[in-house]
Amino acid sequence: MNNDKNSIKGLKSKIETIEKKNKNESLPKKEKALNFGFKISTEIVAALIVGVGIGILVDKFLGTKPFGLIIFFIFGALAGFLNIYRVMRRIEKQ
Repeated sequence: MNNDKNSIKGLKSKIETIEKKNKNESLPKKEKALNFGFKISTEIVAALIVGVGIGILVDKFLGTKPFGLIIFFIFGALAGFLNIYRVMRRIEKQ
């Protein structure tokens, strides 16, 4: 019984050391930069797609052909840059 407890404690300590080692080994800088770039580009593209989609719908329902698209494209671009700003602030705090 006592042998089982010692072996379990030994196993737990081995697992903890391996987990600590894995946490310390983070992604290489190249992969971090790639992930960050992909996240930033996704933020901008998604905001622009939503803005353009809303602009097209507004133009369709109100009959203001290019103006809704232009206005909501600008709003989408601003929303994308605002999202990027928020992501940068979060990274800066870390």
